[in-house]
Amino acid sequence: MSGLAVCTHSATMQPVGLEKWESIGLQLIIERRRQKIVVLRYGRSEEKLNIRELSKPLKEEEKALFIKLEEDYQDVKGDIEEQASIVYDFGDSRSERVPWLERVEFPSHTATLKDEEIWCSYKLLPKKEVDGDAESAADPNLVRILVAAEAMLRDAYKLCSDTSPDWKMTQQRANILNEFYAGASGKADGFRHFKNPSTLVTYFTTMKQLLVYYYRVVHCEGGHFTRAKPDQVLPRDVIRPTKPQTQAMDEIMAALAVKDEEEAGLALKHAIRRLYLALICHTVGSVPFKSPVLSFCAMLSRKVRGKGRGLWEEPGNFNSHLSALTWVAQLVIFDYACFHEQDDEDQIPVFLARMCKKFFQQLAETPFGHILQWRLYLFKVGKAAIAKHQARWSLDGQTVEYRGIELQMAQVSQLVLSEYQKAHSLLWDELLFRAKDLIPMESWRLKDDLDLEDFGGSWLSHPSNSEFLDGAELALFRQIQGSPKLRAMFLTTAADGSVALCPKAMKIYEAHAQDFLKLVLVLAHITPGPPLRASELLSVMWRNTARQRHMLMWEKLVMIYVQYHKGQQQSGVYKDNIRFLPKAIGDLLLMYIAYVIPLRQMFLRQQTPGALISPYLWSKSDGTVWADDTLAACLAKACTRVQVPRFKTARWRQFAASITKEKFAAKERANFDMEDNMGDDIEDELDLVALAELSNHSYHTFNHAYAGTTTLTMNTLLHRSYRASESWRTLFRTDHILQGKRPRGASETLSLRMLDASKRGQVRRKGAYSRADLEAVACRLHNKPEMKLRIPGQRDGLLAMMGPHPAEQVLLVMGTGSGKSLVFMVGACVADARTTILVLPMVALRGDMLDRCHRVGIQPLIWSIERRDSASLVIMSAEAVCTESFLEYAHLLVNRQQLDRIVIDECHLTITANDYRKCMSQLGWYVRQVKTQTVWLTATLPPTMQDDFVEHNKLVRPRIIRESTNRPNIKYMISRHTGATTLVEVAAKLVQTYWPQKQIFNHARDKIIIYCQSREDVSKLGEILRCPTYTSRSGTEEEKAEILSGWLSRPEQPAIVATGALGIGFDYPFVRWVIHVDAPQKMSDFSQESGRAGRDGSRASSITLLQSTWAVPTSGSLSPDQEAMGVYLAQQHCSRGVLSQFLDAEADWRWCMQGEEEACEVCGVGHVEARPADVRYQLRRIEQSEFTGPAEVLRQDQVRDEVLEAYERDLEVMSGGCLYCRVQGREFNHGGGQCGRRF
Repeated sequence: MSGLAVCTHSATMQPVGLEKWESIGLQLIIERRRQKIVVLRYGRSEEKLNIRELSKPLKEEEKALFIKLEEDYQDVKGDIEEQASIVYDFGDSRSERVPWLERVEFPSHTATLKDEEIWCSYKLLPKKEVDGDAESAADPNLVRILVAAEAMLRDAYKLCSDTSPDWKMTQQRANILNEFYAGASGKADGFRHFKNPSTLVTYFTTMKQLLVYYYRVVHCEGGHFTRAKPDQVLPRDVIRPTKPQTQAMDEIMAALAVKDEEEAGLALKHAIRRLYLALICHTVGSVPFKSPVLSFCAMLSRKVRGKGRGLWEEPGNFNSHLSALTWVAQLVIFDYACFHEQDDEDQIPVFLARMCKKFFQQLAETPFGHILQWRLYLFKVGKAAIAKHQARWSLDGQTVEYRGIELQMAQVSQLVLSEYQKAHSLLWDELLFRAKDLIPMESWRLKDDLDLEDFGGSWLSHPSNSEFLDGAELALFRQIQGSPKLRAMFLTTAADGSVALCPKAMKIYEAHAQDFLKLVLVLAHITPGPPLRASELLSVMWRNTARQRHMLMWEKLVMIYVQYHKGQQQSGVYKDNIRFLPKAIGDLLLMYIAYVIPLRQMFLRQQTPGALISPYLWSKSDGTVWADDTLAACLAKACTRVQVPRFKTARWRQFAASITKEKFAAKERANFDMEDNMGDDIEDELDLVALAELSNHSYHTFNHAYAGTTTLTMNTLLHRSYRASESWRTLFRTDHILQGKRPRGASETLSLRMLDASKRGQVRRKGAYSRADLEAVACRLHNKPEMKLRIPGQRDGLLAMMGPHPAEQVLLVMGTGSGKSLVFMVGACVADARTTILVLPMVALRGDMLDRCHRVGIQPLIWSIERRDSASLVIMSAEAVCTESFLEYAHLLVNRQQLDRIVIDECHLTITANDYRKCMSQLGWYVRQVKTQTVWLTATLPPTMQDDFVEHNKLVRPRIIRESTNRPNIKYMISRHTGATTLVEVAAKLVQTYWPQKQIFNHARDKIIIYCQSREDVSKLGEILRCPTYTSRSGTEEEKAEILSGWLSRPEQPAIVATGALGIGFDYPFVRWVIHVDAPQKMSDFSQESGRAGRDGSRASSITLLQSTWAVPTSGSLSPDQEAMGVYLAQQHCSRGVLSQFLDAEADWRWCMQGEEEACEVCGVGHVEARPADVRYQLRRIEQSEFTGPAEVLRQDQVRDEVLEAYERDLEVMSGGCLYCRVQGREFNHGGGQCGRRF
């Protein structure tokens, strides 16, 4: 570097040809690996430089300034977070402007509002409040309004539902409602009155949110939003409710006051209908946002909590809100028209036309005039938008990654082969009875008439197939007739002696058929080409009905032809989609249709006389077509079976689209385009277009109406579809794999993977740190030069994580308050640190963790879905981890080589809390899919639970580090009480008596936690002590946090009464007493709860209150957790020793030692010698005299009855049979007296 030199050890340098050195005013000193490097520039001075002068300590004033500057800079991220939570207008910046937002003017209306307040302005009440008692809800009036609104909307839907007796919708009325579509492209139909149940819920939810927004922002005092500045313009300042709107709201409030429930319900529904209509019939002129509806739309344009902070909705997603509002508004108008003209129904069309022309068309200056224009505009914007989530391919083109899931091309072939082998085995072994004389049904030699329209017709009806199908319908029936084994399975003797088919056997056979169809469904979804939607594939029929079938044969392959598609209802046009199954898979289906379906038909008519098997291929025996979500479930199970990344239908559609774009040239891709837009004819068809023009017809007319190869579709489409399916099969080598060719060997697969890895780029090598390096980082974090790491916990944990030989999986078990958090904090602060993800399973842990991080200079990032930025420490909840967004985010960091590790705090909850928190049971499944180091931290993982923990969380030979969980400063006591006084009263008296004693408690900071076993006891004790209470039902997480902060901030309030809900996550150092009222159930819970005491290291007490009548359970099966609690409460052994024996490894077992620990009540005075290794604590069993007589009588009676029953069963089996022939393995269905071999 020209003009620069490096000076060390007080040396002076004189470069040749340059002027003499001048010491610089500001030196940069970098201390790294115990070397001091000073960067200097040359000048004129001849002064000799002194390294001591360069490292001269800062003055107090300078130090204060630098601290202030650093603290101010550390606040930057917090300020950015705060800025992200507030909406800002575009201002004068051109680069910030988003055209669609600028057009709808939402930023100007929502400017300066906080996102949290925006979301809460229309947020519905919790479902439990709406479904429960309205009077106990936070806002009973709003609960009743929402219930009535739901009922009103459901009643309105009945008027246009063709399954309802109240149906009043006609095509003419539907067309009038949809007149705002005039001139719009794709218009095909009137108001589309049918909606799926799930869509109805979504649409009605949006309309109820509008009602909530009006109630909170327009009706309620204060207008919901907070005015931060006097000149701030809030939505309420802009909204101008009309007189009809105000009157309707007054009617709603008046209806709420009506005492008669039925009368109040009718009045409420009528008033809500009037309010909705008043919101629709609102002329806004040049001020759109004086309409509550358009103001509400502006609020919906901000992403809700959990989907992103400080972000706007995508145009396409936001348009779905507008579609919901539009559809329900049409429904409300129709409902009101029917209500208004109920005396003269013929006037309904007239009323509808008048209403829609004035208020519901694109040129009207009304709320829905604006919404209809926005929708058309946003449809265009949405089509031009680029998909947010992009697929990424490896350099060798063998692996594609999309939203956190990596799929290798070879894994698709593995999946297909696995499902085919299972389907083939199930078909031949269970459905075809391993019959060897069945004629194979193979597509290459069978014929089909694509023009056949006869009802019930299929390829089975083609005359050319008769020689192969002769006897096929009854082939399996004949197999049962001719096989004794099958007869024994399928035939049963009725009570009257008649022979009938066995219902259980038929049920099992039907179950096998359904399992076979599930396997074939996956194969039909993946192998022919880019997938159909579930609703399209599951609608496939194998024979004609009033409509033509979808399963045909052409060019020696089985073909699936469907016309229905997602946009059919909207566009009114069909879309042809043809795909060809691989030969091996198609032949499986042909065998199933030819042989299995006739037998299923026979069985069905025995169970339901006169019934016919469904023409739908994927249907149940009762004719019910499979639900759409069946395909996703089958696909996910298939992935699990073959151990490939688990994906469902939506994800596979994305993968397939990416594969098509990546693997096929433009000419090949055209074959996959089933839109058949004639403006984009592929090259081969240009001659055909020219011939069509010679005939004076358009290409479309020429191809559809004149001499087509089939009346079903165009010949060119058949050719293109055939080529597309062939390209797809060739890409995945499907035909080659299913014909039994040699699969790729393990060495070849490994070589490809190594090649893939090498092409991805060199993996970042992490630094290997020594103990001294890690200890230095820890000292710097806490600003304690003399600090030493705990041994073995902190030291071995850090070395296992970042030492010379790091482990992929680390399980660290250390006592509460022993510094587990230091391990990942050091990992986030080393020189080459990238990102550490910290999973906190309890929300209560977050606040304390943030405080501790800030104290040591770490600025963690609280992650939420849709976030892509990173930090040295990223904190997540367990619920956030159990999402696909987490996998996408984590894989993105891995691909960028930025993810160091994932740390799971309080990891024992994955096995102890999975019964009431589903996400905890799934945590390991999500975390272990990420290719990074995982670190599992806990203070409560007894050795008896360790194997279950390892198995449940998918760990493979983890490095396990344990240290003693002993808490030496806690004195363990148990107090038994007699008399009529309840334990709740005893606990209250205990606190009232001892709290005033200042020699025990520091009243400025000490606290007492009292744990009760029921919420009822918590309530009683809280009333006696007049102190706060804490249970799982104490409200939201924010409300619970407020309870704790209020308690801790009041020195005059020493105690809190709680259930076990106040355990993990609460970390206050000055809890002096922990009292348990009545016997705890499990030692794992007790250790966590008692461990809240004395976290400052000072003396503390764990006190358990028991009734004198309490006894150790002696009956029933006790888990190790429960048994350990019983041993503790029995007080037959050292209390500390019992805890240690349950929580620690055998090498760490201890008891109360004199001078080292607070002696427990059992020991009184601590031991002077260490606990011997062979001392084990367990319940003392009281030996009682055993009277064996009654039990022996019962045992012998049972044995005798079993022998008699076995003998009777044998007689039953052999009745009418020949025992001699049965022993010899011959046919034995004849009497012994008639046997020719009896002599």
